Amino acid sequence: MRSGASKTCQRAHCTRTFVSLTGPEWNIGDALIRRGTLDWARDSSSDLVVYAGAAPDVWLRQLGVPDDAIVLRSKRSVPKWLWMLVTAPPRPVLIFEAGEVPLDRGNGLRELVFFVETLIVRIKRGIVVRPPRGIRAPTNPARWLHARAARLSQIALWRDDASAAVVGGGRVAPDIGFAAGVRTGRPWVERSELIVSLRGARPMPGDAWVQAVRAAAAAEGLLIRTVVQVREDEPRARELSDALGGVFEPWGATDPVTQETLLRERYDGARLVISDRMHVLVLAALSGAVPAELVPHPTHKITDAFATVGLNDISLDAATSDPDRMQQFLREQLGRTAEVTERMRDADQTLSDLEAEVRDTIRAARS
Repeated sequence: MRSGASKTCQRAHCTRTFVSLTGPEWNIGDALIRRGTLDWARDSSSDLVVYAGAAPDVWLRQLGVPDDAIVLRSKRSVPKWLWMLVTAPPRPVLIFEAGEVPLDRGNGLRELVFFVETLIVRIKRGIVVRPPRGIRAPTNPARWLHARAARLSQIALWRDDASAAVVGGGRVAPDIGFAAGVRTGRPWVERSELIVSLRGARPMPGDAWVQAVRAAAAAEGLLIRTVVQVREDEPRARELSDALGGVFEPWGATDPVTQETLLRERYDGARLVISDRMHVLVLAALSGAVPAELVPHPTHKITDAFATVGLNDISLDAATSDPDRMQQFLREQLGRTAEVTERMRDADQTLSDLEAEVRDTIRAARS
């Protein structure tokens, strides 16, 4: 990988794609959607410029950033990133990272920078792509700037209806994590586990929840296993394992690339996965396991994202449900395996079609 802009494109018909790929290496879900963003950018130009923020080398390996990419790191490299946009050959491509976009107070300056980036690329007759994103805590002026920048972009996608409504409408598409690959996994009769992975920052579910999950696992003859997809959740996974009488699988010293591989193998062998982390449930569903958000006071994030791919009613509020209702909910989810598989294949195809549209748009602009 090339560091900074030490080598500029001198070839005839040179083209350049800029893609933002920031994120913490200890969050597999963030790596998942940034990798999906990189896939849309890959081989779209003769030069690839990646802004990776403060990410370490392992983050670049997680995403599969090409060795010949120009990689910019740290906030101090933002002026260089902007200068490279300004001085780029005609018709550059700018691809923003997928994921959640916070538009609360304090993000106005950041959104102003993104707006300026968009203007620069459009003035240079380039292409701006915003993969499926979800908006959080919208306030002005950040919301106003974000909406204007989205309208200036040739392709701007939202992963749920609520986010699209915040910016005044637009195209809704599956979260890019659903493009991580549909896996066959183990045959249903050989799947022997109920996997749990919950956020450590939220309160521990109560006794009624524990009773319901244990009863559901016992009724299906499933082993309960707690896993860690975000490193900060590891203490909670241990706590859940103790309460549920399950097997605790720590992240420990495992590197993030290996951890992702191990997790996907675990989901391949699960019948049911319970989580309040969206990309735990995305990866579980892609492996053929049934996803379920069963936690106290669930947010709309998971419900909305899965509704976009046509998979509804996967969430239940444990705070307002007794053990019998929770167990019934989990039993009903287990009967949806064929529906889950079909919806995952549809989402994967939709995202494949969108990637093809991005590439067609770039080719058309440069023809």
